[in-house]
Amino acid sequence: MPFSANCPACGAPVVFKSSASFHGVCEFCRSTLVRHGGNLENLGRMADLIEDASPIRLGTEGVHGGMHFAVIGRIQLRYVAGVWNEWHILFDNQRSGWLSDAGGEYILSFLTPPADAPPAYEALRIDGRLVLAKQEWVVTNKEEALCVAGEGELPFAFGAGYPAQLADLRGADESGAFASIDYSETPPLFFVGRSHAFASFNFANLRDGSAAAKPAGPVKSLQCPSCGGPISVHDKAVLSVACPACLTILDAENESLRVLQKVMDTLTIEPRLALGSVGRFAGKDWTVIGFQQRSVKPVGLYAPWEEYLLHHPTEGFRWLVDSEGHWSWVSPLTAPPRYADGQPAAVFQGQEFRRYSGGTAVTRYVIGEFTWKVTLNEEWETLDFVAPPRMLSREMSGSELTWSLGDYLPPEEVATAFGLTTPLPKPKDIGPCQPNPRVEAHRRICANFWKFLGLAVVAQVLWFFILGSRTLLDQRLVFSPGKDEPVTTQTFQLASDARNIVLRHETDLDNNWLGLGLTLIEKTSGRAWVAQSDVAYWHGSDGGESWSEGDRSPCRPAPITSSSTRRFPPRSR
Repeated sequence: MPFSANCPACGAPVVFKSSASFHGVCEFCRSTLVRHGGNLENLGRMADLIEDASPIRLGTEGVHGGMHFAVIGRIQLRYVAGVWNEWHILFDNQRSGWLSDAGGEYILSFLTPPADAPPAYEALRIDGRLVLAKQEWVVTNKEEALCVAGEGELPFAFGAGYPAQLADLRGADESGAFASIDYSETPPLFFVGRSHAFASFNFANLRDGSAAAKPAGPVKSLQCPSCGGPISVHDKAVLSVACPACLTILDAENESLRVLQKVMDTLTIEPRLALGSVGRFAGKDWTVIGFQQRSVKPVGLYAPWEEYLLHHPTEGFRWLVDSEGHWSWVSPLTAPPRYADGQPAAVFQGQEFRRYSGGTAVTRYVIGEFTWKVTLNEEWETLDFVAPPRMLSREMSGSELTWSLGDYLPPEEVATAFGLTTPLPKPKDIGPCQPNPRVEAHRRICANFWKFLGLAVVAQVLWFFILGSRTLLDQRLVFSPGKDEPVTTQTFQLASDARNIVLRHETDLDNNWLGLGLTLIEKTSGRAWVAQSDVAYWHGSDGGESWSEGDRSPCRPAPITSSSTRRFPPRSR
C-alpha cells in the first residue's frame, strides 16, 4: 500500500508507492529521507542530478510481459566514459525491478540471489567466464562507478558520492541474457535480465513527450569554445563532440562543452558522407553524426578504414564502415557469439564465422558526435570473423568488451541511400566479408557446361545407336589349321561420313587360337590399310577348379578414316 508523509525539511507531501521502499528524495527540496515506521528522517540534501540522455523520468509508465509498471526512483552513476541511469520501477503486482539506459540500450533486470557467491571483483577479467544462477556468463564490462545523485524512492540507503564497483555479464549461450554484479554491498548484489528494444515497453509520460516524436537532425546547436565554430548535438546520449573545424574533442554532457583533448598538427580528412547527411536504410532515415578513421598498428603498414556513426531517434545508433570501398552496415550485439580465445572460429545464430584478422586498432582522426568520450590515439584490441556477406567483430579494452555484426553493402546501395550524385569509389580487391563477386559467372559457366555436356551425351548416343552404327557386312568364313591362303570377303560400301569400322569375330575356337592379318583395300585406287587381330580361347581345370582364358568373340575398331569403296580380306596365320 502507498505510504504518505510530510517532508521534515520543507513540509511537502512525500509518497512511497512501494512497501519495499525505505529511502527517498523530496522532489521539492531535494532532502534525502528515510522511513522509520510512520515518520521520515532527513539525512541531508541530495546533490543535483546531471542533465542526462534519458527520455525516461519519474512517473514514466510502461508495459513488460503484459504487466504495467511505473518509474518510481532513479540512481545516476558516473564512470570514465560518461553517465548512466538505473531507474527503479514498480509493477502493479508490487514486484520491483531496474531499468538501465546507457548508450541507447535499455536493460530490464531483477535482483536474483545466486546459488553461489560471486567471485571477487579483482578476480574478474574481461572476456572471462563464470557460472552463476546455473548459467554461464561472459564478463563484458568492469567499472569503478560513482553515485552522482538520486531521486524518488529506492529500496536501499544511498547518497551522492559513494563508490560502486560494477561488473556486467552477458549470457554465453546467445540467449540475450544480461546480468550485473554490484560490489558496493556485502555480499554483492546480483541482478539478472535482458536487453529490450525501446518500443517494446510502450512507454507513456516520457520526458518531453514520446521519443518517437523526436525529429531526426540536430536537437541542440552550440559553439566550440576553442575556435567558435558551430557544434550540433543530435541526441542526449552523445557524450563527446569533435569539432569539425579545429578537431578539438569536447565533453558534450553539458552546454559548456569542456575541452577533453586539444588536437594539434593532425591530418585533415574529408568524409565521403558529410556530417548531418541523411541516408535511408530499411525504410528509416539515419543521420550521420560522427566520423573516425582507424588503422591497425603499426600505423601506416596497413590500409586505414573509416567509420560513420549513424543516429535514429528511436532505433539508436549504428555504424557504416568503409574499408577501401567495401561498405558494411554494423549493429551492436547484445548477445555475444560463442567463442573462446585461440579458437579458429566463432559461432553466432548457428552459423560459423572463420577468424579473419586481429590486431590493435588506433583512432587516427575524429570529427562529430560520439556516444562515449572518444580520444585521439585510443586503442582497442580487435578480432574479426567472416562468413560472407556478414562479419563479426570483437573489440576489447582494459575494462570493456563489445561485439558487433556487420552486413556487406555494395557502394551503389550506400550512394543510393544518401542520394549521392557522384558515385562512390569502386572497391579495391576483395573485401573481407564481400560475397564472391564471381559466383554468378561461375554459376552461369557451370550451368552452360552441364547443358553442353548433356547435349554432347545425347548427340553421342544418337550417333552411336541411330546415326553412326550399322552393319556393313556379315559373312561366314572358314579357316583350317595349317591353311595359310588369303580369304577375300565380299565388297561393301562405306558412306562418305564414315569414321570408324568395328570388327566383331564370332568363332567356335576351343583350346586354340587364330591370328588374323587384315588388309583393307580400296577397290578403285588399290590403296590398302593393314591391321592385326588375334582370337584365342583356353579352358581347363586345376585341382578341381575350372578356369578359362581369352574370348571367342573379340571386338575392335579398325584404324581407317577414309570414305571409299573397300574390300577387307582377312587372312589366317
